[in-house]
This record gives sequence, structure tokens and C-alpha cells, in this order.
Amino acid sequence: MLEKVSELDLFTIAEQAVSKSECSGVAVFTLNEQGEPANLIFLMNNGETVDVTDFELSFKRFDRRNQGTQKVEQFSVNGSNLLSDVEGVAKVLLLEDFSAVGGLVFLLDKQGGSATQAELAMELAVERLKLALERTHTYKCPVISTNTQLNQKLELLNEIGSISKTGGWEVDLASGVITWTDEMFRIYGLPHGSPVSISTAMAYFPPETKKAITASFDKVVREGKEYCHEGFLRRADGKVLRIKATGKPRYTGKKVTQVFGALEDITEQYRLLETEYNYAAYLTAILDNLNDVVVTIDTSGTIITANKTMSTIFGYEPDEIMGQDVSILMPDPYAKYHSEFLNHYLETGRAKIIGVGRELPGLHKSGRVFPIELSLSEVVQEGQRQFIGIVKDITERKKAMEEIYKTAYFDDLTELPNMRSFEIDLARVLNQASSQFNALDIYCCLIDMDNFTQYNLSFGKHVGDKILATIGQRINAAIDGDLKVYRGIGDNFLILSTAPVDGENRENESIINTLEWEIHKAIVTPIAVDDLIHSVTAAISSCRLEASKASYEKVNGVLSFGKKRAKKQGPGSVLTIDNAAFEDYNRYNTITHSFQRALQNNEFYLMLQPQFNASNEVIGSEALIRWEHPELGMISPVEFIPVAEESDAIIDIGNWVINEACRLLHDCEQLGKHTRIAVNISGRHIVRADFAETITQLIEKWGLAPDTLMLEITETTLVSSIDLVRERMDKLGELGFFFSIDDFGTGYSSLSYLKELPISELKIDRYFVDEINFHDDEVPIVNSIIDLAHALSVSSVAEGIENEFQKEYLRQRGCEYFQGYFYSRPLPEKAWRDFIMNSSLSKVDLD
Repeated sequence: MLEKVSELDLFTIAEQAVSKSECSGVAVFTLNEQGEPANLIFLMNNGETVDVTDFELSFKRFDRRNQGTQKVEQFSVNGSNLLSDVEGVAKVLLLEDFSAVGGLVFLLDKQGGSATQAELAMELAVERLKLALERTHTYKCPVISTNTQLNQKLELLNEIGSISKTGGWEVDLASGVITWTDEMFRIYGLPHGSPVSISTAMAYFPPETKKAITASFDKVVREGKEYCHEGFLRRADGKVLRIKATGKPRYTGKKVTQVFGALEDITEQYRLLETEYNYAAYLTAILDNLNDVVVTIDTSGTIITANKTMSTIFGYEPDEIMGQDVSILMPDPYAKYHSEFLNHYLETGRAKIIGVGRELPGLHKSGRVFPIELSLSEVVQEGQRQFIGIVKDITERKKAMEEIYKTAYFDDLTELPNMRSFEIDLARVLNQASSQFNALDIYCCLIDMDNFTQYNLSFGKHVGDKILATIGQRINAAIDGDLKVYRGIGDNFLILSTAPVDGENRENESIINTLEWEIHKAIVTPIAVDDLIHSVTAAISSCRLEASKASYEKVNGVLSFGKKRAKKQGPGSVLTIDNAAFEDYNRYNTITHSFQRALQNNEFYLMLQPQFNASNEVIGSEALIRWEHPELGMISPVEFIPVAEESDAIIDIGNWVINEACRLLHDCEQLGKHTRIAVNISGRHIVRADFAETITQLIEKWGLAPDTLMLEITETTLVSSIDLVRERMDKLGELGFFFSIDDFGTGYSSLSYLKELPISELKIDRYFVDEINFHDDEVPIVNSIIDLAHALSVSSVAEGIENEFQKEYLRQRGCEYFQGYFYSRPLPEKAWRDFIMNSSLSKVDLD
């Protein structure tokens, strides 16, 4: 009979058996009349079907009293022993008349696996084999034949149960036989067809559920009452399900003979219900924990819902505010006109606030008005138009914004607008003035405190801060109208006319002049700080610029230029930049931006002025730099050197001069003439950390001795940076360089410093030499400098000698060396070289 079962059915049965029992193979065999294996009709081993040509299979002969599984004693296929690594278990298929037609063999792992699981899987496989045999119609059991329609209905019922996750069951009270649908096995997690009983079925329920269902089942049996219970079931795999169990009686006559019912897996339903409930609670929790108020209103302006933040921001509890008109949260005039705005939107669909965040005032329950940000959107809920408002209290944000604005645009010390504010206001004034057709000017003023760093050093920064704060208050009190005062960088202040000035109105000039002198008087008025009286001064520079030609950079540059000029005039100077001064500024600006180009294009060149001893022998020369600008023509060192010293341009120029001097000395050495050249060293240059290294490299580059260069340092440089200059001089002195103090007598150097510095000569400034004339017998300052040089055991050099009388005066008083037009004008390079070649040279002993 089994030969008629389709190979597809056999494959499906074997595949399910492997998955349920975790066996490695399944075989289907037939039995002869003696109950011995007759034919092997199907074999699946390790997931593959095997074509069988011959086989040997033996196990204990079938006995109707022993219908369980039998251990396979021998099993080989196509000459291969299948029991070398596994063990075989056989189960015979019995028909309704207890006749045996065949059976199955399971190949199980010897080391593990569940025997119970395998046995249940075999039971299920045998039952499926029976059904497959039924479909062949080669064997028609009377019971199977009469129940074909019933089986079809059962299959439909099983399918419905699978979809609805509801299993059906029935208990025959007389026999105790339990019938389960396929879904019942799935719910319990048991293999289909597993043997069940009332006790085993009840064992999967937890105690409370088990107790309730047992009591209800007994009541059905005794009283015929139906039941429905919800509880839990622990599946065979340990997973816990939430279930709904029902039971009903079936009568034979008046007696309950069967109990049937359903078991529904409602785990997912409960999860969805709990999720929905939790989601609603989750949303509510979120809304209540927001820092913003969330409120909904209807088309009449009535508040429908509000979250708990309503009490924090507006002072109303949610229950208290619901049902109220939303205008209760608004101050007038917003509250007064709110209903009109709302009706207008409902009629026209136009509003400036829907979908757009907007800052508005809010009204607290206490009557306090505070700033809020409102975002409003429209929704449709159950067919009704509603509005959702999100309200943020921006009080702290507004405060923070104000603090940020104050920090960004105001000075902490003086509470005046700062430079950033000045830039913004100046740009606005320039833009405003440039849009007019008539001639308009802008007015700016820079007030820079004189020597204010000294106040911080002498009295402490707190005193300096109080003085600056007082000055700021006084300046602010002195101005009015469109004028505005700003705290600049460091110790300066700025004044700007925030409105353009009529360039043709001369009265404005008089007003401005009066104002500047009033500010000057306010500044110089003594200031009391910590019981001490302080008197300060400031340089005041101002300008009126034609707005169409002005910019922030130009205004800043003109004011800085004016400040420098005012400083040169002395403390407390007031300077107004006029047209002539504008031309000077433009020239200054051109010079400032021309240094690098001048170095690249060889616009600089050296002139050399020889120096002589009393015997008219050349002892050296001074290198004097000259500049021929392509646009400005010849520019005096007196003009461009101070400009270069404002930046590192003086460093590049200084290095160029030293290199050129070394080149000329090298040329003389090559021609057999040994001389020296004095070069002026800027204070900004000598204090650089790399100065000694740079000058040493240049000397080595040209193969010169350090004593061929005389390094001239002004007395002013010495005084302003004494510690750093002294450090550099000491280092260079050790390397063999010599120093001359230039323009001696114009500064305020200490004699104790001069004594300790490695200097070789003092140079008498031409200003003092000019004092030597035919009308004065003595020039005490010159005499003192020469005497000081002798006391310090250094040489003295006088520059600017223009006549014989000056020469003799200096010689008679002990001056060693002389320089000036009386001896020689500064010479260009070629003329100087020729002069040196034809002159008598004297080597100076500087040690």
C-alpha cells in the first residue's frame, strides 16, 4: 500500500520529521505478511534523498502488544552501514484493523537530542503517513471513508484556527479521549499529534489560571454552565502567552457527555492594547514634561486642552483653564481684538500668525506681562477645526540676548558702546550720507590718553580703570544731539556724529571746535581716586571727511595719524585734520604701503659719510640710507624711518642696510683697504631674539671681522628697552661687536647703565654742535659729554661739524673723532670707494 504514496508526500513528511526531531535521516519501509521489512521505498539522509538499490534492515519483530518504537539492530543501504555514527529507531504504521503495512526509521544522534521529542515527531510522521495513504484510495478504511467530508471540514477549521490563533478542543467524559485541532498544538508548542490528556493540558497553565479553569470545567460538567477565562499559558518552549479559554457542555439527553471549547492566543491583542494605552500615556507624559505650554482651542477661542506646563508659565492649572476663552492669557489690546482676528481668519483663511512663530506678550494669572513666543497651527479633529498653540516663555532668552548684545556691543568698564558698535554706526552713517545728493561730511574724533600705561604701573590697574570710567562719563556728559561716544581699544575713546554733517555749513566747524575744548577741559580736570588726586591728559584728534570718499579703514587711519601728530605736539594736544593734513596722511599712507616694494625694486641705496681723527685721517664712515620713491621722489630718512618703526618693515630695512655695509667692507678688503662702517640699529630691531644670529650670519657671509661694523644705537632706544637692549649688547660684545650711543644728550640715560654697557663711543648730536659758534666761548653740554666719555674710557665722536671753529673747539676739549660737511658730504657708493682708496686710513683702537 505504501508504494502508492507520492514521493512528494514522503519528502514532505520526512522534511517535517527532521525539523521536529533534529534527526539526521528518515526512511519509509513496507512490511511483508510475516511482519518483516519488505521494501525501502524512501530514504532521506543528511538533507538529501537517496536512490536505494539494495538494503538490509532488521529490528525486533513487530508485536501488537508493543506498539511503541523499536531499536534498529541493522540498517545498511547500497552497501553502506548507516548506523556507524547514529542509532536507528523504528515505528510501525498500524491501520484501523491493527494490520501493519509498513513504518518509518529515524536516524538519531547518539550523543544528544531529546528522545521524547523524537518519539512525538515519529507519532506525528506516522499520522501524516496514514493521511497520505488515505489519499491514494488504495486502502479504504470504513472509518476514513465515512469521514472524508468531516476531515475536509476539520482542515478548514484548522486553517481558520491558525489565522485567528484559536485552537479547538473536545473532551469525551466517558472515555477521557481529548481531541485537539492543529492550532491547539501550535499554541502549546507541541508537535502535531502528541498524546495529550486533561492533566497534561492543564499542566501548562500557571497555578492561578489552572485553578480557575479547573473549577470552571468542573462546573460545566456538574451544572452545564459555560465559562470564559483570561489567563496565561507557558508553552513547551518556555514562552508565556496570554490566552482566553472558553468551555461549553454537549448533552446526550439531559446528561453532559462532552465538553468542548476554544483556546485563543490573545498575546498580540494585549500587546497592541497596552501599546496604545502606553502610547497615549507616553504622549501625555511628554506633553506634561515639556518646557512649553501646549494648548488646543476651538473655533470660538475656547480652550479644549492644556498640558501641566500651563501652571508653570501662566499660573493656571490645566483643569482651571479648560473651558475659558484663550484671551485670558493675553494682555490688552491683544485680548480685546483676539475674537476679531480669529473670525477674520475663519472667514478669509488669511492670518499672519498661523504656521509662523511670533513674539508676543503673555498675561500671567497674577497680572504680570511677560514675553512669549507663540507657534500656531490648524488641525482637523473628528471633523472639527481646532488650533494647536505652542507657547514658550522667552523671558530668560530675552535677558540672555540682552546680555549677549551688551557683551558684544558695549564695554564692561565704562558701559559705553564699544568698537564693534562704532563700526556698525559708522557704516550706517556712511551709507546714509552716500545716498544724499548734497555734499555731506562725517565727523569723528579720537581721544587717546597720554602715558596711561604709567598710571596702571604706578597706582595699579584698579586706579586706571576708575580713571577711565570717570573720563568716559565726563565725555558722555559733554556731548549731546547726534554725537555718540564709544570706548575704543585700550585707553582711548571715540566720538562719532551719528548723522551726516553739512559740509558747507561753517557753523558746524565752530560748534565742533567748542565741543573738543570742552572735552579737553573735562579730561584735565583732576580726578580723585582712593583719596589721591590724579591729573591726566589726552591727545585729541578729529576729522571731517567727505562721506562719499570715506570708509571705516580710512577713518581709522586718519584718526590714528592725527593722534600721532597730536602726541608729537605734547601732552593734552588737540589737533583737527585739515586739508593739508589729509595730504600728509595720504603721503604717510603711501609710504607705509611702499616698503616691501622698495626693497624688491632696489629703491633704497646707501650714502656714506667719512669720519676723521684730529690728524685728518679717515677712521671709518657712517652708512646713511636714502630712498628715491617712484611717485613721491626723494624721501628723507627723518620722514620714513619713524613710519617704518611702526611695523616690522624696519627689521627688513635694517637687515638690508647691514648687508649692504658688509658688502662694501668686503669690497674694500678685496682692494687692500681696511676700514669700518657705522650702521644705525633700530630699537625694534635689536630687541628681536634673532638679531644676534642674523648679524653674525651676515658677517660670516662676507668674511668680515665683527669690529669692522660699529653698531649705533640711539640713547632713546637705550632708555625705552634697557633690559633687553643690554642683554643683546652683552651677547654681541662677547662676539666682538662694538657699540656707539648715537644722538647722546637727547635722552635720559642713567650713568650707572652707561658704565655697565659694552659701549665704545659716545656720539655728540649735531643739535649741540650747532651751539658752538663765534659768539659763545663755552658750550657746557658739549664739554660735559666729552668729559663723560673720558670718564667712561670711551671715544667721543662729534657729528654735524660745518666749520673750522667748531672743529677746533671740539679738538681742544678732547673730542677724538669728527664728522660733518666741513670734512666731507655723504658720498654715493662709487665716490666713497674712490675716496677711501685715495685717503690715509687710520685704524681705531676700540679696546
